[in-house]
Amino acid sequence: MIQIIIFSIFVVSVFIDTFARLFKKKNSNYVYMLGMEFLGILIGFIFILARKNPPFIVMCFMYLISIILPIIFLVLESQNIYMDELINIAKAGKNKNALKKMLLKNIEKYPHSYMSHKKLAKLYEQNNEKEKAEGEYLKLIEISPKDYESYCKLAQLYHENNKDEYGIQLLQYLLNMKPDYYKASLMLGNILYDNENFKEAILVYNEALKYSPAEYELYYSLGMTYTRLNDFANAREYYEKAAKINSFKDISNLNLGQICLIFREYDEAERYFYQSLNTDDEKIQSNAYLYLAKIHLIKNDTIKAIQYLNLAVEINPNIIKKVENDYIFSKVIGRIQIRSSKEIKTKLSKKEEELINHLGKTYNVVENLTDAMQISYNEKEREK
Repeated sequence: MIQIIIFSIFVVSVFIDTFARLFKKKNSNYVYMLGMEFLGILIGFIFILARKNPPFIVMCFMYLISIILPIIFLVLESQNIYMDELINIAKAGKNKNALKKMLLKNIEKYPHSYMSHKKLAKLYEQNNEKEKAEGEYLKLIEISPKDYESYCKLAQLYHENNKDEYGIQLLQYLLNMKPDYYKASLMLGNILYDNENFKEAILVYNEALKYSPAEYELYYSLGMTYTRLNDFANAREYYEKAAKINSFKDISNLNLGQICLIFREYDEAERYFYQSLNTDDEKIQSNAYLYLAKIHLIKNDTIKAIQYLNLAVEINPNIIKKVENDYIFSKVIGRIQIRSSKEIKTKLSKKEEELINHLGKTYNVVENLTDAMQISYNEKEREK
């Protein structure tokens, strides 16, 4: 009996505090809380009048509606999340137009509502209204300066809207606050890479490695960036580290094989190309077979080279364009079975495909220069 009396006194105190909040803020959310607290008080007084202790399950219910739920609502309110907006969002359901109207109504009532601004930002993204989505993510950062995910979302939108200067500034600001935030580092490095600021991208990736030394993406991104700088020794080092971390990422092995070709390390290149065949990505497979064919032509094994070329074209008929534009295949081009085009299964990004082509062109340039130098040297030797 003493327990229920103490409970009732405490709930009455909470009820008075909630009523004072309602009077001060004139917020309808407190009406819901008052209703629950009043129900708890009513049940308590019934048991007091009956001079009985309530059953355990009834006591739990009383604590839930009179104390626990009101506390939860007050905590949510401190985070700019309000009970009536939750109810309104639930009423709107999955209808996008109704949800949008309800969210705008919530924001009009609660300008600093974190939940409504976040849902509206996502809704604008889904509807491809990127400018409006930018505004919502800016508001989210203003409401919650430690919402690091929203910084990255906004930076991604800036990137998609060709506003990389804003995205770069935003991510740099975020990394000044939280230098170990891996996602921001990777995104900043990638944006700098896309803008061909390769040396700056390397600085960002290397800084991120201090906090995330076991991330495949950082090592692979460094390999890609050094490749674009034609620093193949460093590129090779980072591709090897990436391959050790994730041996299933066969693009690393393909790139390593291409770099070994540039250095004329044919046996090592062949090993990497064979490893990169252990994938279901057809673009990686076809390129690996193409380079294996090139190696076997260099080794004067024409029959095997033709077999590999036909495998490359069978997997990816579009690769015939590379074959036709590469002088080394000129003597076997007539023995390749041309295939009709088909849809290719690949997960390679545009950036990765451009990198494969860059390495291929670099190899051809190096080979042409080397051959020209050799011819010039031979002519000078004959003149002597």
